[in-house]
Amino acid sequence: MAGAMVDRATSDMLIGPDWAKNMEICDICNRDPGQSKDVVKALRKRIAHKNPKVQLLALTLLETAIKNCGDIFHMHVAERDLLHEMVKLVKKKSDQRVKDKILVLIDTWQEALGGPRSRYPQFYAAYHELVRAGAQFPKRSERPAPLFNGQSEAVKSMRSPDQRDEAESSAGNDFPALSMSEIQNARGIMDVLAEMLNALDPGNRED
Repeated sequence: MAGAMVDRATSDMLIGPDWAKNMEICDICNRDPGQSKDVVKALRKRIAHKNPKVQLLALTLLETAIKNCGDIFHMHVAERDLLHEMVKLVKKKSDQRVKDKILVLIDTWQEALGGPRSRYPQFYAAYHELVRAGAQFPKRSERPAPLFNGQSEAVKSMRSPDQRDEAESSAGNDFPALSMSEIQNARGIMDVLAEMLNALDPGNRED
């Protein structure tokens, strides 16, 4: 089930990320951590897809899941060769947008998840492999807001106390900028929610 949802959330028919589906997948992984394995497996296939649009949608979903899911999801990402697949794409003649997205994500993850001595050093190993291969990482001052704003407690627990204090003190200044398509998607979700709430009968406990 989860794998099929990943395929739908990364369909080349989409005009942009489907945030509702992305968050639904995150909720599934949080409710049933056993689904994380299937989600990561499906994401690996979609990231290896030949269509750059599918690859970017898959990377966006992966970014969202890393941010919003817990330790079991991080473990599967680290241990199921997904990072290796991302490194291969950077080394190959891939779409430049895909390469840049991967470079930003891997650099962000290796820093946020604790470096070479963290619980999952595979994130740092992927970063180090790209450094040795001569990859040019985008300057941090030119990147979008850091990935781990509003991060889960599982991610916070993987940092040292000093790292947590620094992240919490700077979190208020790092709201991510939203594109018009993201704003429109959010507005559509809010409209649907408003219609659902308006349809409820306050006197009906079942509603």
